[in-house]
Amino acid sequence: MAQGKFSNPRPHREEERQIEKTFRQLTGQEPAPNREPPVELPDIEDEAPDFLPESSDVPSAPPASDENGLPFGQPLPPSPPTADSTTFQGPDGNGPDPEDGPSEDESELPDNPVMQWLNTAIDFCTQYKKYVLAGLCGVALLLIVGVVGIFLASASDPYDGKILDNVYLADIPVGGMTKEQAVSSVKTITSQTYSADPMVIDLSGVKIELSAKDTEAELNVKAAVEAAYAYGRTGSAEEREQAYAASKLQPYVIDLLDYLKLDETYIRDTLTSYAGDSGSTLTQTTYGLEGEEPELSADKFDENAPAQTLVILMGTPGIGFDPEAVYNQVLEAYGQHQFLVTVETVDEVTEPDPINLESIYKEFYIAPVNATLDPETQEAVPGSYGYEFDLEKAQKLVDEADFGEEIRIPMEYIEPDILDGSAFFQDILGEGQTKHTSNENRNTNLRLACQAINGLILNPGETFSFNDTLGQRTTAKGYKPAPAYSGNETVDEVGGGICQVSSTLYYSCLLADLDIVSRINHGFVPTYIDYGMDATVSWGSPDFKFRNNTSYPIKILAEVSNGYVKVQILGTDDRDYYVKMTYKITATQEPGTDYEDYAFENDKGYKDGDVIKEGVTGYTVKTYKRKYDNQTNELLSEDYVATSQYKTVNKVVARVEEPPETTVPETTVPETTPPTTQPPETTVPPTTTQPPETTPPTQPETTAPTETIAPTEATSTPTSTPSDDTDLESLDTVNQLPEDLSEAA
Repeated sequence: MAQGKFSNPRPHREEERQIEKTFRQLTGQEPAPNREPPVELPDIEDEAPDFLPESSDVPSAPPASDENGLPFGQPLPPSPPTADSTTFQGPDGNGPDPEDGPSEDESELPDNPVMQWLNTAIDFCTQYKKYVLAGLCGVALLLIVGVVGIFLASASDPYDGKILDNVYLADIPVGGMTKEQAVSSVKTITSQTYSADPMVIDLSGVKIELSAKDTEAELNVKAAVEAAYAYGRTGSAEEREQAYAASKLQPYVIDLLDYLKLDETYIRDTLTSYAGDSGSTLTQTTYGLEGEEPELSADKFDENAPAQTLVILMGTPGIGFDPEAVYNQVLEAYGQHQFLVTVETVDEVTEPDPINLESIYKEFYIAPVNATLDPETQEAVPGSYGYEFDLEKAQKLVDEADFGEEIRIPMEYIEPDILDGSAFFQDILGEGQTKHTSNENRNTNLRLACQAINGLILNPGETFSFNDTLGQRTTAKGYKPAPAYSGNETVDEVGGGICQVSSTLYYSCLLADLDIVSRINHGFVPTYIDYGMDATVSWGSPDFKFRNNTSYPIKILAEVSNGYVKVQILGTDDRDYYVKMTYKITATQEPGTDYEDYAFENDKGYKDGDVIKEGVTGYTVKTYKRKYDNQTNELLSEDYVATSQYKTVNKVVARVEEPPETTVPETTVPETTPPTTQPPETTVPPTTTQPPETTPPTQPETTAPTETIAPTEATSTPTSTPSDDTDLESLDTVNQLPEDLSEAA
């Protein structure tokens, strides 16, 4: 057996007692004898403490020594014999008697520094022996524990303080690393993953992202490394051996979930929110304009200013899923240092609603506005640019887009046709003229009405009212009495005749293709304009109204000259067609005959059969607007406009009593037959009914209020008139009204 630290022979018991006695004497536990021969101790050179250095330049504390300055347990070196010396023998014959005191040679030994230091130490230990013993014992105990701990640690760790091979932390092979090395490596990687990478959840193409900031993911690296280090070092001997054997065959991955800080409440709530009550991630398409809204008015418009962009975010289909199951998958992925979770157990619910791009177009479309005129100042008001996007191009992009895709469509400017008033009133949109009578009062009324509407400007969308424009016709304004209808009769009224101005204006508006708001025909067919082209007016009601439905301002020009009422509608003609008016008589009602009885001799001198008043034929007339191509003159359309009902007036004939019989006295004269007295036969010329001559309508004047003559029952003989539904556009016959009715119309 190899010799160890205590391989020298053990001292005898007697020697042990002597050593113990000497130690007690040194420590003051027992009085020291005057002199005893030194005790020979066994050689303990090999028993020197291991912690003392073998050599040193600095002197170390000497071991405890006896009064001769020699270490305890060491024999005194023999003195060389001299001739003069006398050798004392002690009681045992081995040395001088200790009671005799030191010899002369001993007392005269020179001072030794080492011995002096040793004596001082001995004195200190003697004085504070309890404390010194306690300190020595404590130091010895610490040394023993440390040595034993190092020995045990070295003897119990088979992996030399390193992590077992084939162990992984956060995808990092930490096997063979020390704890410090593993902590450094894992921190480097996870600081860029858990603290930065989002957790992506793929629900069959629909993706949900949980940001690192929101989840507050943070790994306790030291704790995770401790878990890796403990693998193969814990458990029973059999379990440790199995872990060691397994590490040689396959990797061992540390689950990090127990060492992760996560806001699990946020993760669960987010998934629950996405799932909703029905378990669906359905999102609808959203859209909006991005960028600063530009200034579109012509006086502020900047053609270099960028237009906005229409941004459409396509919706995603509804996906049903179990939020709790997905939550567990997310936690498992975090524990394995993975940041993509693919959920396969999902159910497709429905697709988002289809996008109505035309509705979006209407929402953001701004029509360009042409310049207009201030009706009071007659100054041009600048127009503005329009705003739109290419609907056809946008529809193609939407059709090709995937769910969740973002589509960007630039908005575009639309330039108006007229930015200022330079192009106003360049074209005649419609015009007409009608011949007036020789009644001077009536002609005065026509001139006043034309002056009231002459130069009037209507901006797009504005409505014209004849009565509002002229106001009430009064003598204070210069209007004069002139024939006007009152039932079936004509009477003189202030402003009579101005219906000719309103009718001429109506006809011009039809040719200009303006929007007719309100129009009523006369009670009888007027003689100055075609059937169905007239418009009667009266203060209060009826009224004639039309609206400027063009994109530009229009102006009315009206005058009375050369025996005609003339009206023009000026504007900007952007049409590719022109208009002609026509009418059709769909029904004719011939006048009957009414009789007035008179005595044979009456104040008016009527004879039997005299015509007191001519009858008037009634008509039902439909008017149409025909549009012709500007280039080819081809008929493009025929549009119905209105139906006009004109009254019938019966003819009035005088019925005169027969003359009274005369009494003759009897004579012898032969009897004769008295002659029969009869009124001479009256021949009634037939009434011819013709449509009025078509003449270009002129600007009408405002007329005094007229009453529509109510139709009367008529029974009479037919006269020569056009048949039903006859197109009278090509006819040149003129309906003959009684003179008084003609002037009133």
